[in-house]
Amino acid sequence: MSDDRPVDETAIPTRPVTDGGRDGGGGETAELSDTPFDPAVVESVAADAGVPVEGLVDALVVLDASLIGSHPTYERECEYATVEGVRVYAVDTAAWESLREAHDLDGALLDAARRAHADQARELLAPTDAALSLGDGAAIVVGIDTAEVMN
Repeated sequence: MSDDRPVDETAIPTRPVTDGGRDGGGGETAELSDTPFDPAVVESVAADAGVPVEGLVDALVVLDASLIGSHPTYERECEYATVEGVRVYAVDTAAWESLREAHDLDGALLDAARRAHADQARELLAPTDAALSLGDGAAIVVGIDTAEVMN
């Protein structure tokens, strides 16, 4: 029996939370479910920015992998809040310029990634009483791994 339903090829690739982000394949690359981003935020930003969802997901995954090891730097240099296992840092535009240079992101993709981080930060902070001001709206969101929580 075949499945004749249409396939939405623009959908963001995700895996169920219960599998811990691993499919057992060994060599897989990370997907959006391995990051602190809500798929609805990413889809909205991609549509508004006119960039492919897949390209934005790829950029966010690469940035997240890089940022996960940068907590000490951002903790020293920025105000931050922790919400639901995600650290939200209020950053300046220089932080995003450094990320662009380090990862060779083009302008449209960099702007979309920056907006995804800011929108996700606002979504995380909205229901909390965290007194974190994002100022010009620049933010970085990064998950906190268990090693960092234990330190």
